[in-house]
Amino acid sequence: MRLAIAYSTKDQVDLTKQSLLRLGSGFELYWCDGSATEEGKAYFEKIHGAAGHSASIYGGADSAIVWKLSTLLNAPENYTHIGLLENDVLLDPDWLEPTMALFELGARDGLDVGCVSPRSYVDRILIQRDGYAVMHNVGAGAAIFTREAAEVALRTFRTGYWPDNRQVFAQLCDIDIGMYAAFRFNDQNVTSDWHWEVALAQRGLACLALTPSKADMIGQNPPLAQQGLELTTGPVEARRDDTAFGHFKYNLNHIRSLRANLTGLGLLRKAGESTLFFPHQVGMLQSTYQGNWRLKWTNGWGPFSYRAGPGGASLSVHIAGSGSYHLSGGGAGAGTVLTDTRSGFRAEPMLPANQMITVTVPGNYVPRQVRLELAEGAVFHGLETQGIQLLDPTYRFDYSVLPEV
Repeated sequence: MRLAIAYSTKDQVDLTKQSLLRLGSGFELYWCDGSATEEGKAYFEKIHGAAGHSASIYGGADSAIVWKLSTLLNAPENYTHIGLLENDVLLDPDWLEPTMALFELGARDGLDVGCVSPRSYVDRILIQRDGYAVMHNVGAGAAIFTREAAEVALRTFRTGYWPDNRQVFAQLCDIDIGMYAAFRFNDQNVTSDWHWEVALAQRGLACLALTPSKADMIGQNPPLAQQGLELTTGPVEARRDDTAFGHFKYNLNHIRSLRANLTGLGLLRKAGESTLFFPHQVGMLQSTYQGNWRLKWTNGWGPFSYRAGPGGASLSVHIAGSGSYHLSGGGAGAGTVLTDTRSGFRAEPMLPANQMITVTVPGNYVPRQVRLELAEGAVFHGLETQGIQLLDPTYRFDYSVLPEV
């Protein structure tokens, strides 16, 4: 086993001083810092050499996560296990061995385990087992992936959609997590670290966590209780269900053996009709970005949007049917031009400031190039297509795809 853990910080030096001491040893440490204050930058410069590998990464939490997954997957050491940790997670001194043992515990119970965690919240448990729980959400704060699972998390990286989570786990084990989990009956987007478990389950991989939790949360404002969160202090018996576990194991094994299929490409499909490509996913289409693009973090949507920098920027895509572009004018409003090179359709709307609108380019079954041109400050949030599109199966998303901040 070759384990690497990517540890992330952003200011909050007092938290870093506490959590860094609890990491222990037995793995390679990478440190990703996004500090904006002089104190945070100075502490990182003072200490980061001990990590062996480090970088200053800006653009928001999701950009940092993508950097961490990309860097560890691309490392020449060819790590077998890849971990993510954030500086507000205070690990128990003996956290590592029991956490890594979850891979074997799950295997003994008949699961292919893709991700484990020392931390568990009560409402994130799908099924309670002896000594651990199957989770419908682990989160980015403390997670260790197999190499295969890390690849899945990265290649399918996007914000999630809560009804998808409910439907996937209901299919797999006959449990509706919408009856008790954080978002209950909501119909909403969720952050990217709520999508991993769905993507992994769609490939027959389970996520497990220790119960009781071997991690505490520090520096929480508001406190966990006010956030509706409760760390486990032992088995959560209300979530124990041997029948549901049997269904879950059976279905995951069928997916792994290709006798059943819930897989996708990490794209958001709406009602089985339209497909939403976020800006970092349009590479699956025959597309070309040109000009001066800048990264805009839109947590809860994407989570990445692309902003046109000085001189403007453009995007050409090859699509069939109509294409609906989700756009905004940035802080001051900005112009755009949309051109269908086959039909000659052309639209030049003025995009409003700080408001996303949708501009649709009509089309039929015949594919064609559609060109989007944005003036400086305008933001591209995504492209929604109708019907079947020819996708490039070789497209691979990682940190190198993202534009500069």
